[in-house]
Amino acid sequence: MRLIRALAERWRSHKLTRDIGWTLASFAVLALSGMVINLVVAGVRDASALGVFNQAYAVYIIASQLATLGLHYSVLRHAALHEADQDDGAVRGRMFFTAAVCALALGALAAVVVGYGAGLLATLFDSEATGRAVAWAATGLLLFSLNKVLLAYLNGLRRMRAFAILQGLRYLVVMAVVCAVAASPLPIETATVAFLVAEAVTVAGALAYLVRHHLARHLHFDRDWLRTHLRFGAKGLAAGMFAEFNSRIDVLLIGVFLPDREVGIYSFAAMMVDGVYHVLAMIRINFNPVLVGSLRDGDHAQATGLRRQSARFVLPATLAMGLAAVAALWVLATWVVPHKDLHEGMPSLLILMSGLVLVSALVPFDNLLMVSGHPGYQTLQQVITVAANAAVAVALLPVLGIAGAACGTALSYLAGAAALLVFSRRIVGWNLLANRFEKT
Repeated sequence: MRLIRALAERWRSHKLTRDIGWTLASFAVLALSGMVINLVVAGVRDASALGVFNQAYAVYIIASQLATLGLHYSVLRHAALHEADQDDGAVRGRMFFTAAVCALALGALAAVVVGYGAGLLATLFDSEATGRAVAWAATGLLLFSLNKVLLAYLNGLRRMRAFAILQGLRYLVVMAVVCAVAASPLPIETATVAFLVAEAVTVAGALAYLVRHHLARHLHFDRDWLRTHLRFGAKGLAAGMFAEFNSRIDVLLIGVFLPDREVGIYSFAAMMVDGVYHVLAMIRINFNPVLVGSLRDGDHAQATGLRRQSARFVLPATLAMGLAAVAALWVLATWVVPHKDLHEGMPSLLILMSGLVLVSALVPFDNLLMVSGHPGYQTLQQVITVAANAAVAVALLPVLGIAGAACGTALSYLAGAAALLVFSRRIVGWNLLANRFEKT
């Protein structure tokens, strides 16, 4: 009881702890929705149907990064930079509105391009169903970019409860629509219309929150902010694109080399790793605006304090979650959806989880270069990550099958962490291993 009271007191008194708690709750919704989607599609349909959905989802995620043009990174950084200044409401309003208008235009353009390119992707994946699924998914891009800007604005202002609730709502809507389609006579490729429905619901909720809390005032389009966003976003675009690409390149390469069945088996195992990774990403989301402020103010003690907390808690927690994920895959493949061959993904899961555990304490700082104002170096870090992933996967996929793709992703985690260590020390002056600043 004493421990529970201590934890409750910490929750009430420490904003960062509360914020992390809220975002972890949204992750729980994400994990639940992802598991339900994979179980329902694999159980009601088959591994091939799951492969079609996940290939289309991978294309959607990568295309979404092009659609945002890195605007959300600029909004996150500049909202956090001006968050503490009471007189900066007009500055924030112009910054936010300019980014939102650009995001709407870019989303519409991306939806058209991806929709028309769906036929080409069907040929690439040798799957007409995947091409149709991509075409349906493209409609979600209409609002995705605007959503990224809205959520980045809330993140930068540290309105994490609203951020978490909106994210959770988004995941629940996707789950509901996908499961409804999977259980219906409709072809599985129509399930990706869930993205459009979810984006529309989230945009409505975010706008309602901003208006109610007077965070959407002084809305004017500003050409100076347009140049700032485009300049910052252009440098950060590739970073976000490559980061998302790295999270999906294994699925895409399997789709190129192997049939939809293998994509479904692998993506079911990778779902477990994605769940653990998202826990770390939720911590990173909360660290980002704090790091902006500490680096802006030269408060190195706050930054190194975050690093100490990560070193103390994240590695053992990730190891525990990894073991739980392995056990969960065995239970699900053996008892919940037997005879679907999902147990064939166990070697891939073990490889992926091993790589993630090794770098887990650094993942919460993975956006350090971006939030410190060096998006070009953030891009270079992600390029190194993706290059390692692609090179290893292409070499090993023909030999090891889906386990070869897992090797590529696991090694990419290590390559990305190594690049972060080098760049953070040279560019920011922060030795993350020793946890000290070497220049001011």
